[in-house]
Amino acid sequence: MQFDRNTDYPTSNEGHQPIDFPEYHSTSAKRITVLGGVTDENIVYTRTGDDDDVSDERYMTDTDDDNDSMDEDDDDKDHEKLCIVVIQDDEGNSQNVGYLLKRVLKTAIYGRVRYALVVRKRQTENAATPADAPVAWDVTGERCAVKEMSWTVIRELRCRCEEDPVKEVKAMQFIQRHYQQTNPNRTIGEAMIESKVMPSRDILDDRNYLYSVMPFCDGGEFFDYLVDEEEGTATILSENEARRYLLQILEVSKVLGYAIIFIL
Repeated sequence: MQFDRNTDYPTSNEGHQPIDFPEYHSTSAKRITVLGGVTDENIVYTRTGDDDDVSDERYMTDTDDDNDSMDEDDDDKDHEKLCIVVIQDDEGNSQNVGYLLKRVLKTAIYGRVRYALVVRKRQTENAATPADAPVAWDVTGERCAVKEMSWTVIRELRCRCEEDPVKEVKAMQFIQRHYQQTNPNRTIGEAMIESKVMPSRDILDDRNYLYSVMPFCDGGEFFDYLVDEEEGTATILSENEARRYLLQILEVSKVLGYAIIFIL
């Protein structure tokens, strides 16, 4: 059967509204300031019982002003005051793992995406540690991208913008659960490479921010590959390149379809 006009298409199977993903579950976290003056890239220090790091939320919004200058300000700010987002247990006790937030990769409507490294607290034999004693954190080679979103901005803009960070987090955690149930012996990174779909690694929150921790992809965004906004130029894909990317998009659609059927 061939359809020549829009009215020729059957109307009995009209498109459905997007599904409402299950509620996300976040883990409590705490921002701790990193002490300055240490040049060793493999270790950073904080203080025992250090209070939450308080960042200026004015840097969290994406305005129509010059974004390049914002990135430069953020980079300077990050070099001056690094912080670790430490995972907490149900009783509010800091755990031995966290994410060292470093340079800003990209600004966004609700905040910014930052390059991060997994850090693990170094165990000490002396349990009676003074309250102001430095705590050592080993910097691992595990790289992440942390989307740091301000709760203040989320409350102000969520109902006015098409982009909804809460729905985004719900969808990414939905994919993460699918990976864990169908491929329990594979890491998140391995499952992502095979399926071409990026899940969340962790969903954390504190009183100021919602953090979506994702695997780090060093190739950047596909849009930036196609369009160089600074130069005002665009990349023209060859037929073979376009075919390769289109096949990946179709693979993504297949994986997402299976995930929805499997879980729902």
